[in-house]
Parts: sequence; C-alpha cells; structure tokens
Amino acid sequence: MSDFANSSKLILSVLDSNRRLSQKEISAFTGVPERTVRHGLKRLMEKGLVRELVVWSDLRQKLFERGEALCLKAC
Repeated sequence: MSDFANSSKLILSVLDSNRRLSQKEISAFTGVPERTVRHGLKRLMEKGLVRELVVWSDLRQKLFERGEALCLKAC
C-alpha cells in the first residue's frame, strides 16, 4: 500500500465504507477531482484491489467496489 498515492488510499477507504460507487460518487465523497479518481481506480484495478462492475440498466455507467470483498463472498 505504501506505493499508492494518498488519493488511491482515500478511494479504498471510501469503497470500504460504501458497497458500490460510481466514479462521480467517489469524487464527491473524497473531494478528489474525477481525473485523479480515474487514475487511482485504474491503478487499484491493476493490483486487483478494486473491481469494475457493469450496470446493465445503463451500460454507460460503471460502478466500483473492493476486489478483496468479492473473494470473501465467493470463496
């Protein structure tokens, strides 16, 4: 975790306390600009710490949740 920026750590913290959030919601909760949130989410997804979900009712929207939480439910 020490190799992540503070904004990425903040994103993880928000996702820990909220089940699933959109990029805009994460930005609103953290006060971090959307571009920074996008970058942080990308890095966190590369490490498997965050997972992107498809919203079938609106395919333009993406939701994000902690990747580790999924393993606890499915394993």
